Amino acid sequence: MRKSIGMLLGLVLFTTPALARDKDLRTMSSASGETEIGFCVRPSPDAFGFPGHSFVTFSATRPGGGRSFRAVGHTVAAGTSPAGAAFTYFGGRPVAGAQMEERYTHLKQACLNLKVDRAAYDRAVAAARPTLTALGFSNETAAALERYSLNGNDCIDFAVRVADALAPAGLRVPARSAVDTPRTYLEKLIAANP
Repeated sequence: MRKSIGMLLGLVLFTTPALARDKDLRTMSSASGETEIGFCVRPSPDAFGFPGHSFVTFSATRPGGGRSFRAVGHTVAAGTSPAGAAFTYFGGRPVAGAQMEERYTHLKQACLNLKVDRAAYDRAVAAARPTLTALGFSNETAAALERYSLNGNDCIDFAVRVADALAPAGLRVPARSAVDTPRTYLEKLIAANP
């Protein structure tokens, strides 16, 4: 019995997010429902051995009820070797990248969740569109040409691009350093937005 309680307590402590914050940047109420954006990270490595990773969530309630939710991040494309992706950090050639729908893979993912006005939400969604798609390329062509490079065009840069779109709404966006991991950058983003 005592062992079971200890294991249960350990599981609760292990799965409780160590880093999360909610912030309200809204300046008005909206008849079109509530909109929220989250800047999230999974730990490194997570329960499945995946490396740290950041992504952005978009959530909106519909006027008639219900909620839409998407989580999007920028990562390496399928078939890219881990060594090839790692070499990009040291100045190696960029590898194939992809902007993809994310799945929660770990209970300890941490997020900065922001309630925002609809106009700010729409700006952030527009900023999250793949650059080539926004320029008019088809989704298939854009996906084939998109590149990925650690510390230059990766998951943190994607999150910063979306965060910059929320700066006019009051989000403070700290500069990224060359040694920031997804987790340390989220910590900086949270600290900048008490």
